[in-house]
Amino acid sequence: MTSTATLFEYVAYPYEVAGRDSFSEGRLHLTEETLDRLDTLNETKRFLDIGRHALRPLNYVGVVKAGGITLQILPKLYRGDAYERHRTTIAGNLLTMLSCTERLSIRAMDLAGLDVENTDLFEVFMAFFAQNLSRLLNSTQKKAYTREERELRVVRERIDVRAYTNPARLHIIPCTFHEYTVDNILNRTLKYTCHLMARTARRFETVKTLRSIIALLDAVTLTPVTVAEVDTITFDRLNRRFEPFVRICRIFLSSSTLTLQASDVETFSLLIPMEKLFEEFIAAVLIDDPAYFFGRGVNVSAQGRIGHLVQKRSGGRLFSLIPDLLAEGPGGALVIDTKYKLLDEAENAYDVSQADAYQMFAYVVKIRAKAGMLLYPDTELKSSLDVSYEVKDEGKSRRIPLLIRSVRLSHALTTREGWEAFRDELAGVIQEMVDQAADYSPEEMCEGTMPALL
Repeated sequence: MTSTATLFEYVAYPYEVAGRDSFSEGRLHLTEETLDRLDTLNETKRFLDIGRHALRPLNYVGVVKAGGITLQILPKLYRGDAYERHRTTIAGNLLTMLSCTERLSIRAMDLAGLDVENTDLFEVFMAFFAQNLSRLLNSTQKKAYTREERELRVVRERIDVRAYTNPARLHIIPCTFHEYTVDNILNRTLKYTCHLMARTARRFETVKTLRSIIALLDAVTLTPVTVAEVDTITFDRLNRRFEPFVRICRIFLSSSTLTLQASDVETFSLLIPMEKLFEEFIAAVLIDDPAYFFGRGVNVSAQGRIGHLVQKRSGGRLFSLIPDLLAEGPGGALVIDTKYKLLDEAENAYDVSQADAYQMFAYVVKIRAKAGMLLYPDTELKSSLDVSYEVKDEGKSRRIPLLIRSVRLSHALTTREGWEAFRDELAGVIQEMVDQAADYSPEEMCEGTMPALL
């Protein structure tokens, strides 16, 4: 029986070597074999700081299964020890953030039917996959052309002349042809993954749904599928709806050691860097409804290249400038960079990195932006920080506001009220930038500069 340990990023958990994997009262009991597997996983993606007596998750969240234990790593989202009391809200918020981005690539996620408190993320991911794939397959099953090489009694498409050499078997014709069938690599990938998941999942409803999918794909051959084979699948307008599920199949097949012959998953990992998830989540929310946050006529784009920082004498360019978010409208351009780090009002400049301030300066000067913002997650920031850059432009000075702001991720995002409260808070933060940008004209003379403490 697999034990589940819920850990939080940057919190140290003591562990001891034991004969069986378990987690109780904040202490991990791990076998030597499990520690070796965690060390191996850590070599490719360092998600843990493994000391002599304690284990501390770093900046990745998600789920790792090794040996007899599943580690689900959640973001803290709350300061102090409040995160322990809000475990269910945090797990639900993490899943909501994932559903808004391309990390899981499945938008329709039904959290209501899942007991997030008592179900580990490994089970949750499989449940989401099964629910959504079942709905899609019940409405459509994808046929595709597959290349076949067979000996036939009638000519079909092309004769393989090289194999047509036996005079005693001239009535048997080796042919190469394409067949429009459900037994293709896409469906074989789905069926194989569902078969492995069904033998791994512990939640009855998930197993039932996975088995129903396997039954729907009865005409598809159940055979092991490699990651290399998954990578050969091409998508077009006819099968594009299956692309998110194939992505998850690839993650599952590449991250686990389960096979048709194995009785259980030996290792599995689905880990997401929290700073990237925060960036992609904020971008997805803003891009989905730009008029609500910025006003009408504003176009919002994410991770778009706006140029380079320097140019070589030879003519080449170096150091691409790629802000997290760029909002362009009638009033000019606004730049936002997200930073996954808790601000500290007690620190100089709220502990904002000087490198981050310089990076934003390069962005706003390059595109003559009206304002910039560094956006952080936070829960207890009592006041905001406003500074400005002073730049020379055609012989005149102009001030570019730089807003240091935070938005809480601790709203209950799985509820309508919590989701709307989060959107309202984010809209308020964005509106402050829009208002400050409107207060400064490009030719405004000013004496202030960005404080040296940044």
